[in-house]
Amino acid sequence: MMDTNSTSHLLPIDWIVMGAYLVFLIGLGIYYRRYAEASIENFFLGGRKLKGWLTGTSFAATFYNAEVGSVYVGLTVSTGMFICWWFFSRFGLALLIAAVLFAVFWRRLSIFTSPEFYELRFPGKAGTAVRTWVTVRSACIAVVAWTGAGLLGLSFVAQELLGWTKFETLVVVVPIILVYVYMSGYMGVVVSDVLQGIILIGTTVLLCILVLIDFGGDAGFFAGPGALYDALLTALPEHPEVVSWLPPVDHEFLGMLGIFCWIVGKSFGYGGDTAPVGAAMEGQRLLSTKSPREASKMYLWTVGLLFLMLTVLTLPGLGALAHRPEFYTATAAERETAFGWLLGQYMPPGLLGLALVALFAAIMSTVDSNMNLGAQVLLNDIYKRFFRPEASVNEYMMVGRVAMICILAAGVIIAIAADSVIAFAVLMLQFSSAELPANWAQWWWWRFNGAARMAASFGGVVFFLINRFLIFDPMVAAGEISGSTAAYLVVLTSMGATTVLWVTVALLTSPDPEEDLVAFYKEARPIGLWGPIARKVDGVDEPRWSRVFKGLGIAIVGFLALCSATLVLYALYLGQGWLALVTFIIAVCAGFVFFKTYKQFIGAIERDFNAMVRD
Repeated sequence: MMDTNSTSHLLPIDWIVMGAYLVFLIGLGIYYRRYAEASIENFFLGGRKLKGWLTGTSFAATFYNAEVGSVYVGLTVSTGMFICWWFFSRFGLALLIAAVLFAVFWRRLSIFTSPEFYELRFPGKAGTAVRTWVTVRSACIAVVAWTGAGLLGLSFVAQELLGWTKFETLVVVVPIILVYVYMSGYMGVVVSDVLQGIILIGTTVLLCILVLIDFGGDAGFFAGPGALYDALLTALPEHPEVVSWLPPVDHEFLGMLGIFCWIVGKSFGYGGDTAPVGAAMEGQRLLSTKSPREASKMYLWTVGLLFLMLTVLTLPGLGALAHRPEFYTATAAERETAFGWLLGQYMPPGLLGLALVALFAAIMSTVDSNMNLGAQVLLNDIYKRFFRPEASVNEYMMVGRVAMICILAAGVIIAIAADSVIAFAVLMLQFSSAELPANWAQWWWWRFNGAARMAASFGGVVFFLINRFLIFDPMVAAGEISGSTAAYLVVLTSMGATTVLWVTVALLTSPDPEEDLVAFYKEARPIGLWGPIARKVDGVDEPRWSRVFKGLGIAIVGFLALCSATLVLYALYLGQGWLALVTFIIAVCAGFVFFKTYKQFIGAIERDFNAMVRD
């Protein structure tokens, strides 16, 4: 096996590959500059002409980059095989619910940004207040935080492989990001995302292969899985869970409670708002698709590619853990250098440069997506909405570009001040989860009014602050509960208290004016509890609540198929043949049921909408 204490050295060919890609990004900005400047819609939505596979690939690359390799490999060396539950719980069910139950309805609306939805759904001051809050939350909190997280992750890799300080990394990378996004707009972001996704998958698959070859030794590649399995048990004899697909009940980062909280905190309410704190650029990707069906496909492409990317990213981390078991008990900052260590140990000259290009470009993808999205909502939902509704295209373009610069500058400040990327993910979950169930109610319940929406949006923040700083932080300080358990309990208690609040407010206050509910219903044709409004518009009792449950069932079957297919790869990588066979059979059966029922479900929704429009 390799010398685990060796350090990497970039050869001239590596620097040439890296330099060529950075030049390509600048060329991409120049190429799309004229198209982007033709209109605001071109600059921020690509003309609304994009296919689902294109926006889905872009969204997957951006999702992948929100925590990047440093976090996922860092978590792999502190967990083991069951690291897959980290992204199972965070992304799988949530994205499938959005694909089945929400994407089609969002794309029907004639809106430029997702915050516009709130003034369409809720009349008067309540709609304006929530639209403004969602804009500020997205552009000034989520976008800035994830931009800083991306830049911080980039600095970890540059420190491990290049010996650069955080300041040196930012000085090199930030100007390049600014130049190509400033010129090319949304199309440059999407196209660069697709290329970055291809490079990412290619380099991490190669890394997976090289790790198995290393552990296979003289016996070769096919002996690698069994040898890696044995090496993990030898390196960590007191922790056999590192080779188990089932997570332990109690684990510092990923125990059963944590997984349950992630599923609840990310899935309940997902899809009802396309500007979530964890992925604020989601609405931009969805609204740029050419049709409602393509919008739904966007989510399927996103979740499929995202799971593939994260699987081939984390598998080599098992090799890092076998070689360096000290990672298992290291600090968060030390663990987050594990991915850079892997690249330096395994990638040969030339390919190391390509791997660095992939990683740098991946993180830059998150940053550029956040910059473009943040500028879009600040321009449309603050500047245009309140200050200059009839300004020229040139003025709007300039304001949007200034907003990009401000967002990037704020992200740089966060990157300089922070020490660990993972802290961002937990904080964003806690901050955003309290109001999530209300996002379903605003689509599925006609009685959910503006007062209830405000109670959910602003009451949720209050409950989060009370639970986090007045209840659970003191308990952690007193040693009554662990920090990780407290973090997840903050999520559950905040969600529960906020839900009780907005349901109570909705029932104790008057419904929104009927004419506003009718106008929204005619444009979106939502499913769920819209009985009085559906009868007034369509002249029939509402039979469509059952579609909500059917859609949720379809999403759960898809989740089972996707998780099983992913476990096949993990089992094969560690030589667990029986597990691979069982999960393969489950994946095939569940996948067949999912795609069959999904096509029927979306087709029925489209036929009903077309029939209603004709009538």
